Amino acid sequence: MYKTFLKARVAALVLLALGAGLPGAANAQDKSMTLSLLLDLSTHALHAPYYLAQQKGWFKEAGLTVNMQDGKGSVNVITLVGGGQFDIGVASVGPMAIAASKGVPVKDVSSILRINQIGVLFNKGAGYKKPQDFKGKELIYTAGSQEAPLIDGFFADAGMKRSDVKLLSVDMTAKVSTFLSGKGDALIAPVPYMLPVAAGRRDVDFLRFNDFGMPMLDWGIVASDDTIKNKPAALKAFNQVVARAFAYILDNHYDEAVDDIIKQRPDAKLSRAVTLAMLKAYIPYLYSANTKGKPIGYISAQDWVDTVNTLKKAKLLPPDAKPTDFYTTAFMPK
Repeated sequence: MYKTFLKARVAALVLLALGAGLPGAANAQDKSMTLSLLLDLSTHALHAPYYLAQQKGWFKEAGLTVNMQDGKGSVNVITLVGGGQFDIGVASVGPMAIAASKGVPVKDVSSILRINQIGVLFNKGAGYKKPQDFKGKELIYTAGSQEAPLIDGFFADAGMKRSDVKLLSVDMTAKVSTFLSGKGDALIAPVPYMLPVAAGRRDVDFLRFNDFGMPMLDWGIVASDDTIKNKPAALKAFNQVVARAFAYILDNHYDEAVDDIIKQRPDAKLSRAVTLAMLKAYIPYLYSANTKGKPIGYISAQDWVDTVNTLKKAKLLPPDAKPTDFYTTAFMPK
Protein backbone atom coordinates (compact mmCIF):
# COMPACT_ATOMS: atom_id res chain seq x y z
CA MET A 1 0.00 0.00 0.00
CA TYR A 2 2.87 2.38 0.84
CA LYS A 3 4.44 1.77 -2.62
CA THR A 4 1.12 2.57 -4.26
CA PHE A 5 0.84 5.77 -2.23
CA LEU A 6 4.44 6.71 -3.08
CA LYS A 7 3.86 6.21 -6.83
CA ALA A 8 0.74 8.37 -6.67
CA ARG A 9 2.60 11.04 -4.72
CA VAL A 10 5.48 11.09 -7.24
CA ALA A 11 3.01 11.29 -10.13
CA ALA A 12 1.27 14.23 -8.49
CA LEU A 13 4.57 16.05 -7.98
CA VAL A 14 5.51 15.49 -11.62
CA LEU A 15 2.18 16.95 -12.73
CA LEU A 16 2.73 19.90 -10.42
CA ALA A 17 6.20 20.54 -11.83
CA LEU A 18 4.98 20.37 -15.41
CA GLY A 19 1.83 22.35 -14.73
CA ALA A 20 -0.10 19.72 -16.67
CA GLY A 21 -3.80 19.40 -16.15
CA LEU A 22 -3.89 21.69 -13.16
CA PRO A 23 -6.50 24.48 -13.28
CA GLY A 24 -4.31 26.79 -11.19
CA ALA A 25 -1.43 26.54 -13.66
CA ALA A 26 -3.72 27.16 -16.60
CA ASN A 27 -5.19 30.21 -14.92
CA ALA A 28 -1.71 31.57 -14.17
CA GLN A 29 -0.74 31.18 -17.82
CA ASP A 30 -3.95 32.87 -18.97
CA LYS A 31 -3.40 35.72 -16.52
CA SER A 32 0.03 36.48 -17.95
CA MET A 33 -1.58 37.11 -21.35
CA THR A 34 -4.54 39.07 -20.02
CA LEU A 35 -4.40 42.86 -20.09
CA SER A 36 -6.78 45.34 -18.50
CA LEU A 37 -6.83 48.44 -20.71
CA LEU A 38 -8.13 51.78 -19.43
CA LEU A 39 -9.08 54.13 -22.25
CA ASP A 40 -8.48 57.86 -21.94
CA LEU A 41 -12.15 58.85 -22.13
CA SER A 42 -15.52 57.41 -22.98
CA THR A 43 -15.47 55.61 -26.33
CA HIS A 44 -14.50 57.78 -29.29
CA ALA A 45 -13.02 57.53 -32.79
CA LEU A 46 -9.37 56.91 -31.96
CA HIS A 47 -10.32 53.82 -29.98
CA ALA A 48 -11.22 52.23 -33.31
CA PRO A 49 -8.10 50.02 -33.56
CA TYR A 50 -8.86 48.32 -30.24
CA TYR A 51 -12.46 47.58 -31.15
CA LEU A 52 -11.51 46.47 -34.65
CA ALA A 53 -8.89 44.09 -33.25
CA GLN A 54 -11.49 42.65 -30.87
CA GLN A 55 -14.05 42.27 -33.67
CA LYS A 56 -11.63 40.53 -35.99
CA GLY A 57 -10.29 38.27 -33.26
CA TRP A 58 -6.73 39.53 -33.64
CA PHE A 59 -6.13 39.82 -29.89
CA LYS A 60 -7.36 36.26 -29.42
CA GLU A 61 -5.26 35.10 -32.36
CA ALA A 62 -2.20 36.55 -30.58
CA GLY A 63 -3.10 34.66 -27.40
CA LEU A 64 -4.35 37.79 -25.64
CA THR A 65 -7.40 38.62 -23.60
CA VAL A 66 -7.93 42.40 -23.52
CA ASN A 67 -10.53 43.89 -21.21
CA MET A 68 -11.29 47.54 -22.00
CA GLN A 69 -12.90 50.18 -19.82
CA ASP A 70 -13.72 53.84 -20.44
CA GLY A 71 -11.60 56.37 -18.59
CA LYS A 72 -11.87 59.91 -17.27
CA GLY A 73 -8.84 61.65 -18.74
CA SER A 74 -5.11 61.09 -18.96
CA VAL A 75 -4.28 62.12 -15.40
CA ASN A 76 -6.85 59.69 -14.03
CA VAL A 77 -5.56 56.92 -16.32
CA ILE A 78 -1.96 57.47 -15.20
CA THR A 79 -2.97 57.42 -11.54
CA LEU A 80 -4.94 54.18 -11.85
CA VAL A 81 -2.33 52.39 -13.99
CA GLY A 82 0.46 53.53 -11.67
CA GLY A 83 -1.57 52.34 -8.70
CA GLY A 84 -1.95 48.86 -10.17
CA GLN A 85 -5.68 49.09 -10.89
CA PHE A 86 -5.08 48.51 -14.61
CA ASP A 87 -2.22 46.92 -16.52
CA ILE A 88 -2.06 49.54 -19.28
CA GLY A 89 -3.82 52.72 -20.30
CA VAL A 90 -4.24 55.18 -23.14
CA ALA A 91 -2.91 58.54 -21.98
CA SER A 92 -0.96 61.61 -22.97
CA VAL A 93 2.69 60.93 -22.21
CA GLY A 94 3.44 64.50 -21.12
CA PRO A 95 1.41 64.19 -17.91
CA MET A 96 2.76 60.64 -17.61
CA ALA A 97 6.35 61.93 -17.58
CA ILE A 98 5.44 64.53 -14.98
CA ALA A 99 3.87 61.84 -12.79
CA ALA A 100 6.79 59.45 -13.30
CA SER A 101 9.25 62.17 -12.26
CA LYS A 102 7.34 62.34 -8.97
CA GLY A 103 7.58 58.61 -8.33
CA VAL A 104 4.52 57.14 -10.07
CA PRO A 105 5.77 53.80 -11.49
CA VAL A 106 4.71 54.16 -15.15
CA LYS A 107 6.40 54.28 -18.56
CA ASP A 108 5.47 54.81 -22.18
CA VAL A 109 5.56 51.46 -24.02
CA SER A 110 3.99 52.52 -27.33
CA SER A 111 3.79 55.87 -29.13
CA ILE A 112 0.55 56.55 -30.99
CA LEU A 113 0.00 60.29 -31.48
CA ARG A 114 3.43 61.62 -32.27
CA ILE A 115 2.30 65.27 -32.55
CA ASN A 116 0.79 67.22 -29.67
CA GLN A 117 -2.96 67.48 -30.30
CA ILE A 118 -3.69 70.20 -27.74
CA GLY A 119 -4.64 73.63 -28.99
CA VAL A 120 -6.87 76.65 -28.46
CA LEU A 121 -10.13 76.58 -30.42
CA PHE A 122 -12.14 79.73 -31.11
CA ASN A 123 -14.71 81.25 -33.45
CA LYS A 124 -13.51 81.40 -37.02
CA GLY A 125 -12.79 85.00 -37.97
CA ALA A 126 -11.99 86.05 -34.38
CA GLY A 127 -8.55 87.10 -35.53
CA TYR A 128 -6.43 85.15 -33.06
CA LYS A 129 -3.04 84.47 -34.65
CA LYS A 130 -0.72 84.01 -31.68
CA PRO A 131 -0.91 83.32 -27.93
CA GLN A 132 -0.66 87.02 -27.06
CA ASP A 133 -3.99 87.60 -28.82
CA PHE A 134 -5.79 85.79 -25.99
CA LYS A 135 -4.77 88.37 -23.38
CA GLY A 136 -7.80 89.20 -21.25
CA LYS A 137 -9.95 86.55 -22.96
CA GLU A 138 -11.93 83.81 -21.23
CA LEU A 139 -10.56 80.34 -21.99
CA ILE A 140 -12.43 77.19 -21.01
CA TYR A 141 -10.41 74.18 -19.87
CA THR A 142 -10.56 71.27 -17.43
CA ALA A 143 -8.31 71.08 -14.39
CA GLY A 144 -6.83 67.59 -14.15
CA SER A 145 -6.98 67.06 -17.91
CA GLN A 146 -4.02 66.41 -20.19
CA GLU A 147 -3.92 70.05 -21.32
CA ALA A 148 -3.90 71.56 -17.81
CA PRO A 149 -0.17 71.12 -17.06
CA LEU A 150 0.79 72.61 -20.43
CA ILE A 151 -1.13 75.88 -20.23
CA ASP A 152 1.49 77.83 -18.28
CA GLY A 153 4.22 76.73 -20.69
CA PHE A 154 2.20 77.74 -23.74
CA PHE A 155 1.72 81.28 -22.46
CA ALA A 156 5.15 81.56 -20.84
CA ASP A 157 6.80 80.88 -24.18
CA ALA A 158 4.91 83.94 -25.48
CA GLY A 159 6.08 86.08 -22.56
CA MET A 160 2.76 85.82 -20.74
CA LYS A 161 1.50 84.61 -17.38
CA ARG A 162 -1.56 82.57 -16.50
CA SER A 163 -3.08 85.68 -14.97
CA ASP A 164 -3.01 87.38 -18.38
CA VAL A 165 -6.01 85.29 -19.44
CA LYS A 166 -9.25 84.33 -17.69
CA LEU A 167 -9.21 80.57 -17.23
CA LEU A 168 -12.58 78.97 -16.60
CA SER A 169 -12.29 75.38 -15.38
CA VAL A 170 -15.29 73.14 -16.01
CA ASP A 171 -15.81 69.44 -15.47
CA MET A 172 -14.63 67.27 -18.34
CA THR A 173 -18.15 66.00 -18.99
CA ALA A 174 -19.38 69.58 -19.42
CA LYS A 175 -16.45 71.09 -21.31
CA VAL A 176 -17.69 70.39 -24.83
CA SER A 177 -21.28 71.43 -24.17
CA THR A 178 -20.14 74.60 -22.40
CA PHE A 179 -18.09 75.69 -25.39
CA LEU A 180 -20.67 74.71 -27.99
CA SER A 181 -23.33 76.67 -26.12
CA GLY A 182 -21.38 79.81 -27.00
CA LYS A 183 -19.70 80.43 -23.66
CA GLY A 184 -16.08 81.52 -23.46
CA ASP A 185 -13.87 83.20 -26.03
CA ALA A 186 -11.93 80.00 -26.63
CA LEU A 187 -11.49 76.41 -25.53
CA ILE A 188 -8.25 74.59 -24.66
CA ALA A 189 -8.72 71.00 -25.80
CA PRO A 190 -7.56 68.26 -28.21
CA VAL A 191 -8.01 69.83 -31.65
CA PRO A 192 -8.80 66.73 -33.79
CA TYR A 193 -11.34 65.59 -31.22
CA MET A 194 -13.16 68.92 -31.09
CA LEU A 195 -13.28 69.88 -34.79
CA PRO A 196 -15.80 67.19 -35.87
CA VAL A 197 -17.82 67.62 -32.67
CA ALA A 198 -18.13 71.38 -33.23
CA ALA A 199 -18.89 71.11 -36.95
CA GLY A 200 -22.27 72.65 -37.73
CA ARG A 201 -22.68 73.91 -34.16
CA ARG A 202 -19.86 76.42 -33.74
CA ASP A 203 -17.63 77.41 -36.68
CA VAL A 204 -14.13 77.18 -35.19
CA ASP A 205 -10.49 77.71 -36.01
CA PHE A 206 -7.50 76.84 -33.83
CA LEU A 207 -3.90 77.39 -32.78
CA ARG A 208 -1.91 74.30 -31.81
CA PHE A 209 0.51 74.28 -28.89
CA ASN A 210 2.85 72.24 -31.11
CA ASP A 211 3.26 75.21 -33.47
CA PHE A 212 4.13 77.67 -30.70
CA GLY A 213 7.21 76.33 -28.95
CA MET A 214 5.74 73.14 -27.49
CA PRO A 215 6.69 70.20 -29.75
CA MET A 216 6.00 66.98 -27.92
CA LEU A 217 4.48 63.54 -28.07
CA ASP A 218 0.87 63.03 -27.14
CA TRP A 219 -1.01 59.76 -26.87
CA GLY A 220 0.81 56.60 -25.90
CA ILE A 221 0.20 53.32 -24.16
CA VAL A 222 1.40 53.64 -20.60
CA ALA A 223 2.16 50.62 -18.46
CA SER A 224 2.97 50.13 -14.82
CA ASP A 225 6.42 48.89 -13.88
CA ASP A 226 4.79 45.70 -12.60
CA THR A 227 3.15 45.04 -15.98
CA ILE A 228 6.44 45.69 -17.78
CA LYS A 229 8.16 43.21 -15.49
CA ASN A 230 5.47 40.54 -15.30
CA LYS A 231 3.72 40.67 -18.70
CA PRO A 232 6.36 41.36 -21.36
CA ALA A 233 4.95 38.85 -23.87
CA ALA A 234 1.48 40.34 -23.52
CA LEU A 235 2.76 43.90 -24.07
CA LYS A 236 4.71 42.84 -27.15
CA ALA A 237 1.71 41.02 -28.60
CA PHE A 238 -0.66 43.88 -27.78
CA ASN A 239 1.47 46.50 -29.52
CA GLN A 240 1.90 44.29 -32.58
CA VAL A 241 -1.86 43.76 -32.89
CA VAL A 242 -2.60 47.47 -32.44
CA ALA A 243 -0.04 48.38 -35.11
CA ARG A 244 -1.72 45.87 -37.42
CA ALA A 245 -5.14 47.37 -36.69
CA PHE A 246 -3.94 50.93 -37.36
CA ALA A 247 -2.33 49.85 -40.63
CA TYR A 248 -5.54 48.14 -41.70
CA ILE A 249 -7.66 51.20 -40.90
CA LEU A 250 -5.25 53.57 -42.68
CA ASP A 251 -5.53 51.34 -45.74
CA ASN A 252 -8.92 52.98 -46.34
CA HIS A 253 -10.95 50.85 -43.92
CA TYR A 254 -12.25 53.79 -41.90
CA ASP A 255 -15.91 52.92 -42.35
CA GLU A 256 -15.41 49.35 -41.17
CA ALA A 257 -13.49 50.54 -38.11
CA VAL A 258 -16.24 52.97 -37.13
CA ASP A 259 -18.90 50.30 -37.64
CA ASP A 260 -16.99 47.98 -35.30
CA ILE A 261 -17.01 50.60 -32.53
CA ILE A 262 -20.74 51.21 -32.91
CA LYS A 263 -21.47 47.48 -33.08
CA GLN A 264 -19.62 46.75 -29.84
CA ARG A 265 -20.61 49.89 -27.98
CA PRO A 266 -24.22 50.75 -28.84
CA ASP A 267 -24.54 52.21 -25.34
CA ALA A 268 -22.14 55.01 -26.31
CA LYS A 269 -24.73 56.32 -28.82
CA LEU A 270 -22.02 57.62 -31.14
CA SER A 271 -22.86 59.58 -34.26
CA ARG A 272 -21.45 57.60 -37.16
CA ALA A 273 -20.74 60.73 -39.19
CA VAL A 274 -18.95 62.52 -36.34
CA THR A 275 -16.96 59.43 -35.40
CA LEU A 276 -15.83 58.89 -38.98
CA ALA A 277 -14.83 62.55 -39.36
CA MET A 278 -12.96 62.45 -36.05
CA LEU A 279 -11.04 59.32 -37.00
CA LYS A 280 -9.83 61.00 -40.18
CA ALA A 281 -9.05 64.24 -38.32
CA TYR A 282 -6.56 62.36 -36.14
CA ILE A 283 -4.49 61.05 -39.05
CA PRO A 284 -2.12 64.07 -39.32
CA TYR A 285 -1.23 63.61 -35.64
CA LEU A 286 -0.09 60.00 -35.99
CA TYR A 287 3.30 60.71 -37.54
CA SER A 288 6.07 63.10 -36.57
CA ALA A 289 9.00 63.88 -38.84
CA ASN A 290 10.95 61.20 -36.96
CA THR A 291 8.36 58.43 -37.32
CA LYS A 292 7.27 58.61 -40.96
CA GLY A 293 7.22 55.12 -42.45
CA LYS A 294 7.34 53.51 -39.00
CA PRO A 295 4.45 51.47 -37.56
CA ILE A 296 2.10 53.01 -35.03
CA GLY A 297 3.67 52.19 -31.70
CA TYR A 298 7.22 52.97 -32.79
CA ILE A 299 8.93 55.26 -30.28
CA SER A 300 11.37 57.88 -31.57
CA ALA A 301 14.18 58.79 -29.17
CA GLN A 302 14.34 62.28 -30.69
CA ASP A 303 10.62 62.81 -30.13
CA TRP A 304 11.15 62.00 -26.48
CA VAL A 305 14.10 64.42 -26.32
CA ASP A 306 11.83 67.15 -27.71
CA THR A 307 9.07 66.22 -25.26
CA VAL A 308 11.34 66.35 -22.22
CA ASN A 309 12.89 69.64 -23.36
CA THR A 310 9.42 71.14 -23.77
CA LEU A 311 8.37 70.00 -20.30
CA LYS A 312 11.60 71.27 -18.77
CA LYS A 313 11.15 74.66 -20.40
CA ALA A 314 7.69 74.77 -18.86
CA LYS A 315 9.27 73.82 -15.51
CA LEU A 316 7.20 70.67 -15.33
CA LEU A 317 10.19 68.32 -15.08
CA PRO A 318 13.34 68.60 -12.94
CA PRO A 319 16.51 69.77 -14.76
CA ASP A 320 18.19 66.37 -14.37
CA ALA A 321 15.31 64.40 -15.95
CA LYS A 322 16.43 62.18 -18.84
CA PRO A 323 14.17 61.14 -21.75
CA THR A 324 15.07 57.48 -21.21
CA ASP A 325 13.56 57.70 -17.71
CA PHE A 326 10.11 57.72 -19.25
CA TYR A 327 9.91 55.10 -21.98
CA THR A 328 11.06 51.68 -23.09
CA THR A 329 11.47 50.41 -26.64
CA ALA A 330 11.37 46.75 -25.56
CA PHE A 331 7.84 46.20 -26.86
CA MET A 332 7.77 48.17 -30.11
CA PRO A 333 6.02 46.50 -33.07
CA LYS A 334 7.96 45.46 -36.15
